[in-house]
Amino acid sequence: MISFRKQTFALFIGLGLFIVVLVSSFINNTMIRDFRDYIESNIKLVGQIMANEIASDYDGVYLNVNGARSEIMAQLHLKHYAISVLDPDKNMLIGVDKNTLITTIDNDDDKPHIDAASLKKMAYQETDLPVLDNLGNTIAYIRLGYFPSLILSSDDLVFQQQVNKSIIIVASITILIAVIISLYLTKLISTPIYEISQTSVSLIKGDYMVRNRRPSHIKEIELLRINTNNLAERLQEEDELRKKLVSDISHEIRTPLHILQSNLEAMIDGIYPVDDEQISFLYKEVVRFGNLLKNLDKLKGVEEHKKELAIQPHKLNHQLEEICNNFKIVAIEKGLTYKLNIDRTRDVQVNVDIDAFKQIMMNILSNAFKFTEFGEIEVTTAIKLKRVIISVRDTGIGIGDKDKNYIFDRMYRADKSREKYEGSGIGLSVVQNLIVKLDGEIFVKSIEGVGTTMNIVLPIIK
Repeated sequence: MISFRKQTFALFIGLGLFIVVLVSSFINNTMIRDFRDYIESNIKLVGQIMANEIASDYDGVYLNVNGARSEIMAQLHLKHYAISVLDPDKNMLIGVDKNTLITTIDNDDDKPHIDAASLKKMAYQETDLPVLDNLGNTIAYIRLGYFPSLILSSDDLVFQQQVNKSIIIVASITILIAVIISLYLTKLISTPIYEISQTSVSLIKGDYMVRNRRPSHIKEIELLRINTNNLAERLQEEDELRKKLVSDISHEIRTPLHILQSNLEAMIDGIYPVDDEQISFLYKEVVRFGNLLKNLDKLKGVEEHKKELAIQPHKLNHQLEEICNNFKIVAIEKGLTYKLNIDRTRDVQVNVDIDAFKQIMMNILSNAFKFTEFGEIEVTTAIKLKRVIISVRDTGIGIGDKDKNYIFDRMYRADKSREKYEGSGIGLSVVQNLIVKLDGEIFVKSIEGVGTTMNIVLPIIK
């Protein structure tokens, strides 16, 4: 498997080479086209000069071509063109042909590498230019024959070579720059990705303390780094919560078992009498232990959706009044002010399962009364955006900021100040699972030492 860095580097280099080849080809083709245009313009110029001379000597009857003889021989001597003057029927009047030009070039000591056999295989072109009189009639033709590959002068060839050399130099510099930029960009992109992947590997191995501390200037990579760190932080919190969960479960189970064992041993040794008081005490501990296991089974059943809810339309206020009335005696016993303000939802109906809704409200109200020593507890309802909000507000001990995010986790118990209150830490986890199954939400607002408000949001039947 090829690494991301190598693949990106190869992509950049390939793209750079493609651009260099494309630009070089464009420049080279442009140069060839310009030289071809240059050759054609020179040919037309030579032919036009001779045509003008012949036309100027034409008296309307006799065509004098002897004046062109010197120009024909001069061009032949330069090994550029084989020039001929043709009559209107293109029969040669004067001049030289291809064979004469080949012989002249073959005998040239300046070009020993070119012989007659090679010249006969080379491309040869002929261009006929008309000679016109004053009336525009064709009186003759100037035929120019030449080898395109030999028509350029030594200066022209040197210029071509210089241009090609410049293209090669520029292409080499461009490729070098592309390599440097590619190395920089691939390092800029691949290094943080590699570090993030190493962080993920550490998380897989169980090292939840690891964090990626190197920020990236690339927005998407920086977002990935932040999310990975957030995941690591969450996993660390979950790991700590898991350890605390094991500790809490161990504590919750060990306490009644230890009490039972100690008291039974004392009764066996005769330290405690086997009377109704001791038997009743042991029975209460067995019941508490059974309730703990029952709550664990209940939570497990809710999370695995073992029980199908019988969700039907019900009048909200009727259900709330029935549930809240059960706590009036508790409020009197604890000397708390207990208010029920639900007039805003008098005719509101919601889709709920009766047993699940009762369990939700009983858990929340039980917690409110459990953690409130003085003050008041108030249940209110409101309607917002076609959803009903049920609020249970108390003036209890409140919840610390560090504990708010975990109160819905199973077996979670907040700070030590709450440990004097009996409970398994399972109730709110069950509540949240049931509310989710009812297509609702639950939010908590709390200030430690001031009180807590639990807000339950449920959809209203349209």
